[in-house]
Parts: sequence; C-alpha cells; structure tokens
Amino acid sequence: MSNWAERLRFARKSEPAHRSFLRCRKVHGEGTIGLEPNYEAGDPDLFPGLLSSAEQYLGTLGIGELKRISTEQGSDGLPLEDVTAFIQVSGSLQGGFLFSADHSLSRELARKFMIEEITDLEAAQYAVETVAEVANVITAASLNSREETGIYLGNPLMILSRDMGVRAGRYETQAYETPSGRCRFFYIPKMEKAELASIVTV
Repeated sequence: MSNWAERLRFARKSEPAHRSFLRCRKVHGEGTIGLEPNYEAGDPDLFPGLLSSAEQYLGTLGIGELKRISTEQGSDGLPLEDVTAFIQVSGSLQGGFLFSADHSLSRELARKFMIEEITDLEAAQYAVETVAEVANVITAASLNSREETGIYLGNPLMILSRDMGVRAGRYETQAYETPSGRCRFFYIPKMEKAELASIVTV
C-alpha cells in the first residue's frame, strides 16, 4: 500500500478521541503552550493513569522491557528527546500531556505501527506522525475511565528538536529506557495563568 492512512495499525479502532495525525502542528523554535483561563489545579490521578496506559500500549505495539529511569531538571527546564508530541486537554479537565521519544525509538514505533514491513527510510519519514498518533492513543486511553464529561483533546503540537525543553511551574515526568531507545512522558496541570508551559532552548 502506498497511502500512509491505509497502512496504519489502529490498535484502538473504537476510540472516539482517536484522530488523524495529519492535523498536527510542528514547532522548531521557542514558543509558549497556552490554555484559556480556567483555574483548575492538577489531578493527582492523571499522571499515573497516563503512565499505565503508555506502558500497556507500548507493550501492545511490541516495545518491551520498559525501564523507568530518573530525570533531573536543569536550570532551563526539562530537556526533550528528538520528537515530542504535546496534547492539550481542555474542558472539564485542564492541562497537557507530552510524549517525547528519541530518533531510534520513534522510528521503531513507526515500524511497529505499520501493518506491512517498511524500510529504514520510510520509518524515518513516518516517525513524527507516528509519535503524534501514539500520543493521541495513549492520552485518550488514560482518560477513558474518567467520570467527567466534556473532556477535549487538542491536535498534537509537534516539537522537533533535541535543543528544546519544557519549563513549567508545576509538572510530573517519567523517563523510560527501552532496547529500542529512550522516551519520557510529562503531565503539566493548568495553573492560575494563561500560559501552561514554555518551550525553551536548553
């Protein structure tokens, strides 16, 4: 098959929040990630749920032996890996989830995400879109069991640089090491300001 959309392995076809990554936005430099004013504190159950969904879904794709590793914050913020997807959560819940993967893992995810075998060149071409789609599925799955109604997920904002980092007043993060590469997850709750987080050069 030559069409990307026809080659995707939709592991959660019934997921209503699952959407095409083709609408994602890409960022190569500094900027801000904003939300409408809504002074909600963070929910302590959200991040553990995200990690549980992430570990389960990555295992389903065939990314095994996920090892949790420590992550230290520098003065300029938390560093990102090579390809990062930011998913804004709005409505009855406010905040943002980030999934960040290095080139090696993002390309392996592209291979695992396809029904057919793909070349190394194709894996590199599809890596960004795959990270966006994986972030969508994980975020939606982690919110599936919530009792609240009116939870909305924004289209992925893609950050394509290892020189970028995230700076936020409040956050939770967990890094992983796998045989295929590294990744990390972030949860940034909505605080009492319009700006959720800043994308900074590190």
